[in-house]
Amino acid sequence: MIKGNIGEWSEPYALFKLIADGKLYLGRDNFQKIDDIFYPILKVIRNEKDRDISFIKNGNAVFISDGTLEFNIPLTTFEENAIICLEKIKASKKNLTKGSFEIPEIENFINSFSLSSLKAKSKLKNDITVQIEDPKSYLSPTLGFSVKSQLGSPSTLVNASDPTNFTYIISGNQPNSSQISLINDERNFSKKIKLLNQFGAHLKFERVEHPIFASNLQTIDYNFDKILAEVILLFYENETRGANTVANFIEKVTERNSIGYDLNVNGSIYQMIMRKFLTDYALGMRAAEVWKRDYQATGGYLIVRNDGELLCYHFYFTKNFEDYLYNNTKLETPDNRLGYGQIYFENDIPKIKLNLQIRFRK
Repeated sequence: MIKGNIGEWSEPYALFKLIADGKLYLGRDNFQKIDDIFYPILKVIRNEKDRDISFIKNGNAVFISDGTLEFNIPLTTFEENAIICLEKIKASKKNLTKGSFEIPEIENFINSFSLSSLKAKSKLKNDITVQIEDPKSYLSPTLGFSVKSQLGSPSTLVNASDPTNFTYIISGNQPNSSQISLINDERNFSKKIKLLNQFGAHLKFERVEHPIFASNLQTIDYNFDKILAEVILLFYENETRGANTVANFIEKVTERNSIGYDLNVNGSIYQMIMRKFLTDYALGMRAAEVWKRDYQATGGYLIVRNDGELLCYHFYFTKNFEDYLYNNTKLETPDNRLGYGQIYFENDIPKIKLNLQIRFRK
């Protein structure tokens, strides 16, 4: 039997729903559907490891082909299985089911067109590929999507790791050994930094720990490592729950304007730089891999809303995609096993590392 968690079962649901609806709807940054803007779907493609399976709506049937086998399945079958899949996912959530679970009805259905797993196993990072008709450009672009489900837990955009550590020098009064022990023993980061300040010290950004990530950040903007370091420090200083959004911290960074941009010319420059970073990270940038702006990765997200509605946020629709990323991401405290948050000495200079992790809010 195939087992999967809520996020994994959301992938076949999204596949069935797309095929059944035959339309791709854009979403606003508050997850509302833009009812009057949709794109007819010409083809849905599931990228498997050894082949691509295409689904083309043909009247009341769906023509399915993997390059070898060709057959039709009634459209109503996809509609019915989309409903069943959503109901089972919601029931699992309501029953507080932890980890993986089975949906035998859906397994039987996906076996009928030779899907052997819930998640796509292609070399690409796409979960689903969709060819749409764009009436404005008279083009038929093929768009790759990663499925993000609000039915499950919010996923991360920037995963915490050793390469996402930022190093800060402890300037001002150097804390003594007893003060260092007190700071290191404190688990609450805002209190930890407040103690530092009480002892007459403050944090000054020195470097991004991993040279590849440092280089990647410079592809966004020459000063972006400093901007991101300021955002990270604001987050760890923050004591207000719910005020940890990317947009909130960029607003504060803009007010400080520590880089010295001419905000009279462009008051949105910090926001524009952060949007560029979030977009590049969504499209394939990783902290420990050299980023050459190869946008072949996913291109965008299909959001499965709590009510089962599908919303599209894709780089093809640039403003729509950037708004979604900027207004729906937050910083969070990663696992403390990543070697950050403790004062240490390097060449007799006291330092501390803070780690970056960005998660979707919903």
